[in-house]
Formats: sequence, C-alpha cells, structure tokens
Amino acid sequence: MLTLFLLALLLAALLVPPLALLRRADRLGWAARYGLAVLPAAYTWGGYRLAVLAIDWFACQGGMKGLHTCTCAGLDVTPLVGHGLFLSIPGLFVAAPLALWLLLDTAVRHLQARDSGPAR
Repeated sequence: MLTLFLLALLLAALLVPPLALLRRADRLGWAARYGLAVLPAAYTWGGYRLAVLAIDWFACQGGMKGLHTCTCAGLDVTPLVGHGLFLSIPGLFVAAPLALWLLLDTAVRHLQARDSGPAR
C-alpha cells in the first residue's frame, strides 16, 4: 500500500506542475510559477538524497538488492529507501528534462510579460 502511495505521489509531482503552469499560470505569482517549474526535479533529487542519507543513517546492510535492518523506531523504512533510490531513474530521464523545459518556458513568459508591461 505504501508503494502505491509513493508512486501516486511521484506521478503527482511529475504531472501537477505542468498542468498547473499551463492552465492556471495567469493566477499565480512568478515565485509560485518558478517553484512549480522546479518541483519535479526537486522531488526526485530530494527523494534520492534522503534515501542515500537513510542508508547511511539507519545502517542498512545487505547485497545489491537486499536492504536489511532498515528500521527507524521499530518501523521498517526499506520501502522509503527503495522508493528514494528508484527516483534516480525517472529523475534523470523525465523530471530533469521536464523541469528544464518548465523553467525555460516560465523564464520566457516572465521576460515577455516584463517587456510588454507599461513603459516607465
């Protein structure tokens, strides 16, 4: 169940920012637009970094696929570590190009809006 929740969260982090920037961008401030543009890459990079930190912090041991004794206060955090390590794949091939495209698009729209504004 936790795995499905984490995958749904990943899909939301990848799909909500482009939809929000395409449909509701005129209602958002520029800081919110830039924040939404960076969100896909920030979510995947942050999840990966937290997983690497958790491996060291919780002393996860095992082979290449067997992460054993990943517990925090008696709870098994192996699914969280596995999800964080999985984030490097969509982060590299999906989230980074998507965030770059959204950042460039937002910057171009910002410059166009600034240039087409009233003369000072």
